[in-house]
Amino acid sequence: MSGTPLISIGLPTYNRAFCIRWAIDSLLTQTYQNIEVVISDNGSTDGTEAICRQYAAKDSRVRYFLQPANRGYAANFYFTLQQAGGE
Repeated sequence: MSGTPLISIGLPTYNRAFCIRWAIDSLLTQTYQNIEVVISDNGSTDGTEAICRQYAAKDSRVRYFLQPANRGYAANFYFTLQQAGGE
């Protein structure tokens, strides 16, 4: 999307399989399309990982990272910020 700046959207998450699809779908259906969705999964133990991997496999705008263990909210949030490539 030449000429439009890339916007990064950070989505730190933990055990949100019950609502993560809704959140990702909401982001991907925005009218502004030059986005990247950076998901940092803070070591979820429910189905969050599988759902996020499905989205990342089918849409190149989704970048998924799984933390090996729960790092705490602040560290997980900061990680998403570090991974952002947009303006």
